[in-house]
Amino acid sequence: MDTQYVLLTCLLYFGIMGLAFASLCNETVFYEKEKKCCKLCPRGKFVKNDCTADLETDCRDCPENSFSDSIDRLKECSPCHECQQVFTSKCNQTANAKCSCHPGFLCSNLDCTKCEQKKCSKGEEVKRTGSIEYTYKCVVCPNNTYSDTEEGPCKPLTRCEASGYVPIFPGNKTHNAQCGLHDKKEKLDAIKLIMAIGFFFFGFSLLMFLTCACFWISKQKPKARATNSPTISVSVAPQDVCGCPLSKEESVGQHIQPTESDNYSNQSLLSTESNCFV
Repeated sequence: MDTQYVLLTCLLYFGIMGLAFASLCNETVFYEKEKKCCKLCPRGKFVKNDCTADLETDCRDCPENSFSDSIDRLKECSPCHECQQVFTSKCNQTANAKCSCHPGFLCSNLDCTKCEQKKCSKGEEVKRTGSIEYTYKCVVCPNNTYSDTEEGPCKPLTRCEASGYVPIFPGNKTHNAQCGLHDKKEKLDAIKLIMAIGFFFFGFSLLMFLTCACFWISKQKPKARATNSPTISVSVAPQDVCGCPLSKEESVGQHIQPTESDNYSNQSLLSTESNCFV
């Protein structure tokens, strides 16, 4: 009975001491080495020598082409990646290099340090297998999907009905669906609307043209009348002061030799002239 009591007491004591010692070493900052709490090395460094009773942990910088991206107790830094094609970011003491591939190439592993070219026919897509090292194969696009390029993935076919249209071409493995107007009535209505707008603008333009033409013609008519109107000359037979008609000689301005037959006429003219002076 006493022996069991002593044994249980010892187990309890060492358990409590172990818990107490474990609580003294914060695992986020220290690590246990020969019952001592040694400080972990920060990022970009590695443990050269563990701590002692008198010395702290000896941490050294990672050498060239190596890195340490966490606080740890590792004795050496990890080697940097060597990218086969493209360095997305360079390696440094605290971060590894990041790699990628040129367009048309695919990563051959998880870190993309190697690349391979894989093309599939239209109507197919590349299928990847593996978690660390990748392999690829071409598979036919599933139903209701298509691929119209050699590198592109399969994409879903356009659903015309969901957008209020009807399918003109339903689509296949290599071509997308083509959509049209909902029905012929809507198509005819659209055509009628376009024609009505066209006729309106045509009629309006024609009306404006005719109005301008009539206005221009109306302004040109008065000018034409003023230019083409004839000038009428009225000649009045000359009369003497008394209003008596002149003789033929006076009106014509020619000298006529008197004849015997004119003597009587002259006498009559003299009598007439005397009457004018009365």
